[in-house]
Amino acid sequence: MKVTKTEGNKKFERRVAPSKAPRRLLKKKLRDLERLIKNKNSLKDLPEEVVQETEKKMADVKKQIEALGPEEPAAAQTSTNEDGSSKSKGLKFTELRRAGRRISAFKRQHPNYETSEEESKAMEDLELDLLYIKHFPRDEEYISIYPESPLEDEAQIKTQTEIRERIAKARASGELKKPSGSSEGSVAEEAPKAVTGKHPVSNWSDESDESDDEEGEEDTKHGQARRTG
Repeated sequence: MKVTKTEGNKKFERRVAPSKAPRRLLKKKLRDLERLIKNKNSLKDLPEEVVQETEKKMADVKKQIEALGPEEPAAAQTSTNEDGSSKSKGLKFTELRRAGRRISAFKRQHPNYETSEEESKAMEDLELDLLYIKHFPRDEEYISIYPESPLEDEAQIKTQTEIRERIAKARASGELKKPSGSSEGSVAEEAPKAVTGKHPVSNWSDESDESDDEEGEEDTKHGQARRTG
């Protein structure tokens, strides 16, 4: 479309770019018009000129959609970043915070846990959860330690169990140190080095989740379930 303006003795033309209306809004408008035409038989009092005008609008909207060019396909999501790390980094970070809160809450609620065999075992399981998240192999798809529903895929269950056992052995042999704040030791090749952040795990919090005390209340049961599962 051209728009011509005159300034004194000079003329210039300005080209108006085609409509940039979002494709989704145009599609919605087209669906609404199509729905009206589809139901025209039930609208006996709808004048014929209104139907014709609606059909004309439909044709115009279709042209506008075509003018936008072919719709670009959604970018395929890859399972790895440029550095090869898993796209599930966000999930791991969330679970890392949760594991840290569980440990902090358990220590507050069981200050003498070291003198109780049952509570000591529960703390070991909580620490193992934390180490599992930190040292999960980067070349494998992360398997949540806190899934919304129990894992049912046998392959995932087997992989998770093997990784936990591997990390537990590394900790027991001294290759991987017990979690303490933000510092971590090294671990065997099969379980990569810890993912470190700016803040110690013990300082992390998340107001949107359950309170630390509520999480800590269930940690002794949580540990028992892991050992019997």
